[in-house]
Amino acid sequence: MLDTVLAQEEDFGKWLVYFGNQKINNKWLLQSDVQYRLNQTSEQKNQLLLRAGLGYNLTEANNNILLGIAYIESNLLEGDVTMPSTNEKRIYQQYLYKQKRNNLFITHRLRMEERFVADDFGLRSRYFISLQKPLNGKLLNRRSIYASCFNELFLDIKNQKFDRNRLYAGIGYGVSDDIRVETGYLIQAQKNSTRGQFQIIIYNNLSF
Repeated sequence: MLDTVLAQEEDFGKWLVYFGNQKINNKWLLQSDVQYRLNQTSEQKNQLLLRAGLGYNLTEANNNILLGIAYIESNLLEGDVTMPSTNEKRIYQQYLYKQKRNNLFITHRLRMEERFVADDFGLRSRYFISLQKPLNGKLLNRRSIYASCFNELFLDIKNQKFDRNRLYAGIGYGVSDDIRVETGYLIQAQKNSTRGQFQIIIYNNLSF
């Protein structure tokens, strides 16, 4: 079964994350992210996630759809022994909508994932909402200091049950108009475990 949870106690880890958003023109864009996850759990040592998609703006850049693929490699532990890696492949579709209320930036994202692990198949939906609030101005640009938070709910559609929830809070800094660096703490809750993760995130928005 996908996402079998063995840990009963609270676990802790560190995630290094890169998000890229490359504008091709006013309608088309490429999105990508790379995540390296170091987890101190009884069953998982680390995980590498690679994701990329082609998006289309329905109206400007605040309302778009996207089709993407992902690859996830997980290194598992059995006692002190590292077991062979588990590989997962995904196809995903998403809709993203952005809002701005005064100096509060709001993002909604709905994503559907088709997941392939060995001979198993999973179907999962995700709803993500995030808030960013500049603390020294009204824009997320160069030298901005901002507070950030999000919540993401995962539902296992195939088995019709709750999968997990991620709640995050952090603070970020605008290195330039295109690059932001952020750090924060994420709590991931599943049916039988709760795990805390420190995160370091880089956001990169470029135009071709």
